[in-house]
Amino acid sequence: MILFPEMTEQLDANEYLEHKYEISKYPALSLPDEDAAVKWDIWLARPDTAPLTIRDILSDGEAWLENTPAGRIPVIYTTSRENFLRTLQLLNPGASVRDVPGSVNAFTINSRSEDALGHRVILLNEAGYSGVSGKEMGMTEDEWIEKSMTLRLHHETCHYFSLRVLGGMKNHALDETAADCAGQLAALGTFSAALQKRFFGISEGNVLPGGRFSFYMKNLRDDAVREVIRAVETALSSLERYLARSPNMAAEPNRSLLITKILGAGIRGCGDF
Repeated sequence: MILFPEMTEQLDANEYLEHKYEISKYPALSLPDEDAAVKWDIWLARPDTAPLTIRDILSDGEAWLENTPAGRIPVIYTTSRENFLRTLQLLNPGASVRDVPGSVNAFTINSRSEDALGHRVILLNEAGYSGVSGKEMGMTEDEWIEKSMTLRLHHETCHYFSLRVLGGMKNHALDETAADCAGQLAALGTFSAALQKRFFGISEGNVLPGGRFSFYMKNLRDDAVREVIRAVETALSSLERYLARSPNMAAEPNRSLLITKILGAGIRGCGDF
């Protein structure tokens, strides 16, 4: 998820569902690191050389540079909600965290801190993914926390991929479907439409209280909500069937191609997979 959602006018269902990425050809992979990665190399090796804000962040959480097809990106991993929200504000001074749902525990951040201005950073918090418990997943809580970390990491690196390779990322049903698909495949080995609806917090055409999907509807007109949710549910079921009959597309070597296919199709296009 992106920390600062884009502000636009209220959209009807057709306008919302038009969102997709223009892809003229399969994008180049293995991009070079952004300049900020060099600084983080130094700061992680020698925290005493880091600016005050970064030293403060590193003292509270685990951090590393994650290899992705779009280059390495700093990842910060916190183990409490308090430290997660605190780090969020350190990287974005003045940011309000009151509207962050409890089910949201990850962000891809374009830092506004003077000490790391313009640095893209992934922030993850230790918690069950999307507010789902280990018991609901048929696992111990420790097992599910570990799976959730993998799911979150691959979700956010998908956003970073679309930003660097395709030129954008949004807090939108399409981007979140692609990112959660990458996360499910990495953490669980399969993609489940039913599980994805649980992650989104949607059920029978409605958004459950506190569900993640409410965050992606901020620029959607009230009378468009049910139509958009129906389109998303259709897309999720179609994507599950597509991956079941095309397992090679779910394999790690082809995952970037799969994500590109989803983002280039749009929600309605995914419904035709």
